[in-house]
Amino acid sequence: MSSNNPSYVTAQGITGEICRIVESDLAIDTIESPRETQSAGILVLRGQLRRASAEVFPRWLRELTQRGYTPVLRNDPTGATADHVVLRIMKGVAPTSVQNPLINLLLFVLTVFSTLLIGSLNGPDPVMIDGREFIVGSFSDLLRLYLHQFASGGFLAGWPFATTLLSILLAHEFGHYFAARYHKVAVTLPYFIPLPLSFGTLGAFIRLKEPISDRRKLFDIGVAGPLAGLVLAVPLLFVGLRLSPIDIVPPGSGGFVEGNSLLYYFAKVWTFGQALPNPLTGEDVVMGQVNFAAWIGLLVTALNLLPVGQLDGGHTVFALFGEKARVINIATMIIMGALAIAGLFPMLGGVGFSGWFVWLGLILFLIGPFHPPALDDVTELDSRRRLIGYFVILAFIITFVPTPFRPI
Repeated sequence: MSSNNPSYVTAQGITGEICRIVESDLAIDTIESPRETQSAGILVLRGQLRRASAEVFPRWLRELTQRGYTPVLRNDPTGATADHVVLRIMKGVAPTSVQNPLINLLLFVLTVFSTLLIGSLNGPDPVMIDGREFIVGSFSDLLRLYLHQFASGGFLAGWPFATTLLSILLAHEFGHYFAARYHKVAVTLPYFIPLPLSFGTLGAFIRLKEPISDRRKLFDIGVAGPLAGLVLAVPLLFVGLRLSPIDIVPPGSGGFVEGNSLLYYFAKVWTFGQALPNPLTGEDVVMGQVNFAAWIGLLVTALNLLPVGQLDGGHTVFALFGEKARVINIATMIIMGALAIAGLFPMLGGVGFSGWFVWLGLILFLIGPFHPPALDDVTELDSRRRLIGYFVILAFIITFVPTPFRPI
């Protein structure tokens, strides 16, 4: 039977072309042409894999994208065995964007200056202007302080802070970058975010230029950043603690004290032989620039490892557990919400931090609480990656700071 309908002939040609690409590795049972092609795809093939998905999907992806199609592979819930799959063929491929590396360079240079500036304001000696200690009481005072630091060259005194923090952030972001390049995933150079307040930076990020094809690549790219950052942050923390004195911090003296993670708490016990802050003597670490920067680096690592959305921790738990990771995502947000609410009540003794409300808002309305599946959501992690994944979860637990700051 034949037809002179051009659309019918075209559909038959597309079906035949796609089947020729996949049928050597997929025993096709049924072929469907959905009415709603935008969401369901132009073609849906159900069948049984002849080889492991990790072996066959890369070729399908390569050959189909060359023809303007994107394959999406899922387990078939109606299949008799685990190797029964559903292969959806979506029309079109993700567009690639062009990056201007000068923007990355400019942002990095600005971040160098902003971290030098903030580091110089956290030195052992107060900033002196007109022969006396300068106290910031208004925004204009802050601008005057910044101009003084740059004009006098005083900002250069912040080099221990800047080099420590930027080294950790660079290691983190280039961990992602080189893992992506290893897997031939197109990715941008890191974008640093300068901020002449607080920590001197809001961190950095890289942007993927294309979807990640499977959970193994997703896992490798996701964990490479925090692991690379930790390799630098942990020894730098101990160096910073060795360089920092301990002193009595009088209650009500103003300001804030940094919170303890499990790692930071036991690092102080190891270094100073006592739990700090000491509730009996009032002693605590007087953070020097290296210690402060390493603590920030570990805090940033922990925030990235929150097991939600498309943060590094979200990549990790999704790659490990697939759709079951939603339980972890929800539990994480509940815990963050509880800590945020607890932070509103000072009578709880500094338990919790109201700033978690900001993070919850970012997760719910910007990042998204759940992780989208990879193109190949059938391929699972091997045992080596699973062990690394459990280690990354442990790293999150020991670096997470329930109360990052509390008033003195």
